[in-house]
Amino acid sequence: MQRQKNKSVRIIALVLAALMIVTLFVGAVASITAQGRNLAQIDREINEARSQISNLESRAADLSAQMGDVNARIAALREQEGGYLEELNVLQEQLDLLRDHIELTEEQIAIYERMIADKQIRLEEAMEREADQLDLYRRRIRAMEEGGRISYIQLLLSARSFSELITRIHDAGEIMEADQRIAEALARYREAVQIYKAELLADQAELEILIAQLEAERDQLQIEEANLEERIREVEARIEAQEIERAALQAQYEAASEEALRQAQLLGSLDAARQEAIRELERQAAAGQSPGGGGMGGAPARAGTGSFIWPSDFTTRVSSGFGPRQSPGGIGSTNHGGIDIAAPGINGTNILAAASGVVSFSGWMGGFGNTVMINHGNGYVTLYAHNSANLVQRGANVVQGQVIARVGSTGNSTGPHIHFEIIRNGVRVNPMLYFS
Repeated sequence: MQRQKNKSVRIIALVLAALMIVTLFVGAVASITAQGRNLAQIDREINEARSQISNLESRAADLSAQMGDVNARIAALREQEGGYLEELNVLQEQLDLLRDHIELTEEQIAIYERMIADKQIRLEEAMEREADQLDLYRRRIRAMEEGGRISYIQLLLSARSFSELITRIHDAGEIMEADQRIAEALARYREAVQIYKAELLADQAELEILIAQLEAERDQLQIEEANLEERIREVEARIEAQEIERAALQAQYEAASEEALRQAQLLGSLDAARQEAIRELERQAAAGQSPGGGGMGGAPARAGTGSFIWPSDFTTRVSSGFGPRQSPGGIGSTNHGGIDIAAPGINGTNILAAASGVVSFSGWMGGFGNTVMINHGNGYVTLYAHNSANLVQRGANVVQGQVIARVGSTGNSTGPHIHFEIIRNGVRVNPMLYFS
């Protein structure tokens, strides 16, 4: 009976122990779930957000420059269009002057037409008078021929008395004057006819020249106007195309700006999450707890045996251990004072603070290249060398798991890796003693 009772007590104890283990496991899981992303993951997301913001800002600047170029082209086209419009205005003024000239020319044409009509009448009258005089002259000649050709001397010598002689002399003079007048009138009428004909022809020729000149000027100005309007249409089409391009660039610029704003808001939330993660790490450090590789993100963690965590969230592979070794490439030490952590693709990945502390050195350290050293107190210092970039400054307070540098191959190095040292009371110790 007593044995059964003891057996029951042992079973109850085992059950209680199992419940305690389950409770602790569930609590740990709940704690991990509550913490969500660790500090290294948050740092990666922050870096990605900053990188996207930088790319978006660069894109926005490029789009802004393109819009500036398009605006300059539009301004140039507007100026060109303005020149064309000004030229068109001048051409319109010329056309207005030409229309006035046309009206004046049409008045001149009307005057010329009236002059021509008047001269035509005068020509017809002159030709009629010429015909009358010619007819009179012909009748006079015919009468003389019918009366016989008697000279004036014979007419005078045939007078029977002196008084008859005087009378005949007077009659002969009148006949001669009449004949002279007929001949002169005929000559004048003929001359007038020739003058009127010449003037009429000259007026008609001048009129034809005016009409031809007027039509040529009008045709030329109409051609120039059509060409100018075509150039204006071409410029307006180019302006429209440039404005469409500007609108597209503006839309891209606004989209990039909105995305940059969204990324900035995301960055703000990530910064807040990072601060919360740092506070959590500080609370754990104050409670004497170790995150046990909680800063390593998605990489398989090496569990810390003390207060240190693995300095890489990319790989746990150790390419060169602590202590004596062959010099790699003839440039490394033969007595290795730390460990080298390396794997394909590690270049540029995060280097994490193995524990909280104060940065005692950040800069170039001879063959170590870019190096960060952190003083953790109690005689402990960690060293991270060959970095491509140091992200913390001397004197800065850092917390366990914080990204302090990027993996590189500076100084005496055969390839990208983390040279990691733990120094205790001034003496280098094997870092692997602190990791299982």
